[in-house]
Amino acid sequence: MNDETSILKETVEAACRMAGVDCAGIYEPESASGQFVLCVWKDIPDWFLESFARLSSMSLNDIEVPERETPSMVPTGVFPLYSDENPGSYLLVASRSPDGYDARFLPFLHWLSSLAGANVRRARAASIFRGFLEQRAALLDRVRDPAFSVNQDLELNYCNLAFRELAHLEEQDGRTLSFREASGKELFQMMGSGLKEALSSGESRSMACKYRDRAFSTSIYPSLEGLHVIMRDSTVVEEIRRKQDFREKFEGLLVSIATDFIEMQGTALNLGIHDALLSIGVAIEVDRAYLFQFSEDQGTMSNTHEWCASNIQPQIDRLQGLRTSDYPWWMNRLNMHETIQMQRITDLPEWAEAERELLEEKDVQSVLAVPIVHGNVLLGFLGFDSVSRDRPWNDDIVDLLRIVGDVIGNALERNRMEKAMMRMYRKAEKEAQVNAVLLREVNHRVKNNLSEIIGLLYAQKRFTTGDYNEFIHNLTGRIRGLATVHDLLSRSGWKPLELTGLARGIVESAITGAHERKKLTASVSSSSITVNANQAHALALILNELVRNSIKHALTDRESLRIKVRMRRERSGRVNLTYCDDGPGYPEDVISLERKNLGLDLIQNLTIKNLQGDLTLLNDGGAAARIGFSLAPTGEEANEEE
Repeated sequence: MNDETSILKETVEAACRMAGVDCAGIYEPESASGQFVLCVWKDIPDWFLESFARLSSMSLNDIEVPERETPSMVPTGVFPLYSDENPGSYLLVASRSPDGYDARFLPFLHWLSSLAGANVRRARAASIFRGFLEQRAALLDRVRDPAFSVNQDLELNYCNLAFRELAHLEEQDGRTLSFREASGKELFQMMGSGLKEALSSGESRSMACKYRDRAFSTSIYPSLEGLHVIMRDSTVVEEIRRKQDFREKFEGLLVSIATDFIEMQGTALNLGIHDALLSIGVAIEVDRAYLFQFSEDQGTMSNTHEWCASNIQPQIDRLQGLRTSDYPWWMNRLNMHETIQMQRITDLPEWAEAERELLEEKDVQSVLAVPIVHGNVLLGFLGFDSVSRDRPWNDDIVDLLRIVGDVIGNALERNRMEKAMMRMYRKAEKEAQVNAVLLREVNHRVKNNLSEIIGLLYAQKRFTTGDYNEFIHNLTGRIRGLATVHDLLSRSGWKPLELTGLARGIVESAITGAHERKKLTASVSSSSITVNANQAHALALILNELVRNSIKHALTDRESLRIKVRMRRERSGRVNLTYCDDGPGYPEDVISLERKNLGLDLIQNLTIKNLQGDLTLLNDGGAAARIGFSLAPTGEEANEEE
C-alpha cells in the first residue's frame, strides 16, 4: 500500500475485526490548535467527534461518554502509531461492552498501530522521494547539456531531455534499458570503456568525444547507485578555439610572407608567389590557388601563377590572354574592389553566363576571388577554388586573404617599378643629362607612391574598428621607416649608406611627433661603417620597430625617455649594433623569445633572413637589443669603437 489514507483505512477495518472491538478510528493532532482530528474511522458515532474536538491529549480518562447513549459505546483502548512522537497519531478502539476487547488481542492492537505508523512513514517518504525525482527530472530537463545516470550493470536509471534528443530516444513506459540500447552503437563505443573504468575504479573521470557533429567534454561521477554523467557541449568553445588557432597560424604565415617579399624581385619573386600560394592553399584547405594579372590597359588577363592540390588538374596553360570584356560580371565586381565569394557556382546570376561556363569547365564547386589593388589601380586578383565540394567562405579568412593580396600587390608593383627604374637607369647611362632627369622623376614617383600608401592606410584607419586600428597604425610606422631609408638611398645614388646617418634618420623619423607631451631624446654614435641597400632596408625596419617598441612600452609611466644606438666593426668584418633605452626593460618571456607578436617576429625574421645575423634581447639599464651581422670585405681591418 502506497496511499496514506488507504493504509489508515485498512488499519481501522482490521481493528474492528477483532472480538470486542465494535468501532475504531485514527486520530491525529491538528498542528495549529493542538486538538485531535478524526482522520479515518469505522462505525464511530457522532458524539465521538464532539467529545474529541475538545481534547488536547489522547487519554481514556479524558473521554466523556454521554448518558443518553444507549447502549453506550465505551472507548476501551488508545494505541500510538509512532512511539517517538508526543503528541502523535493514535488508534482508538471502542466497544459496546464495558469489558471491551479480549486481553489476548492487546499485543495485536499494539502491533497493528505500530505497523500502520511504519507504513504511513514509508508512504510519506516514498511520496517525498517521488516528488524529489519529479523535481530533479524537471530541473535536469531544463539543462541544455545531455545528462544521465546508470546503475552498476550499465542500465539506464534516468536521462534528461537533451540526452533523449541527442540519442533519438523516446520515452519508455517503465522498461529498463541498457545504456548500449539507449545510446546506440556509436555513442556506446565512444563512452562504454570510460563508464566501465569509472565503475571499477570508483573515481571520477573526464573524457572528450565527438558525436553528430558536436564536441562534448564529458564528466563521469561515481555514486552509490552507479554513475552520474554530464556531457557538456563544447562545440562552440572548440570552434572558437579552432578559429583562434587558425588565425594565429595564418597571421604567422602572413608575417613570414610579408617579410620574405620585402626584398624579392625577378625570379625570386615568382618563386615566392608560388610558395605563398602553396602555403595559403594548404592552410585554408582549397584545391587550387592562383594569381591572375591584368595587362596595363586591363584589356586582357593571364593566369601567371598556380598551385594545385594532388589529383587536381592544372589550368594555367589554357588561361592566358583572356579578354576581360568577355567576363563583364566578374570585372564589374573587381573594378569596384569587391571580393567575390560564391559558395555554389549555381548562385551566379543569369547574366554571368560566361563566368559560369569557365568555372564549370574547371569543375569548380566554390570560388573566392580577392582583388589586388595598388593605390587605386586594379593589378589582378587572387583566386581560390574548391573542386571536391562546395564550401562557405569564412569572413576572417577573407579579411586575411585581402591582406595577402595587398602584400603581393605591393611586391608586384615594386617589382614593376624596379624594372622601370632599371630600364631608365640603363638609358640614363648613355645620356648624363637625361640620367639626372630620370632619377629625379623616379625618386619623385617612388616617394609619392609611398606617401599614397600612408595616406590610404590613414584613410582606412578612420573607417576601421577593433584590432585593425593598431595593425594599420603599426604598418604606417613601418612604411614611414621604408620611406626614410629610400630617401637616404636616393640621395646617395643607391650607393652604400653610412650606418650612422641611416640610424639617425630612422630614429628621428620614428620619435618625431610620437608623444608631444613627453620628452624623447636619442643619441647615435659616429662610425664610418657602410651597408648596402638590402641591409639598409632591413636595418631601417629593425630600428624603426625597436624605437616604436620603446615609445609604446617604456613611456607608459614616465615623462621622458632616452634612446642610444651604438655600433662597431670587428676585425673579422662583423658589425655589432646595440640599441637600448633607459626604460623598465623587457619582460622575461620577451628576452627568452617565448612571446610571439608581429613586431618581435618581424625583427627576428629580418635579422636572420635578410641580414643572416643573430639577435640578442637583454636588460642592461633598460631594454637592450644586440644585432650582429657580417659586411662584405672592405679591406679595412682596424676596429671602429663607439
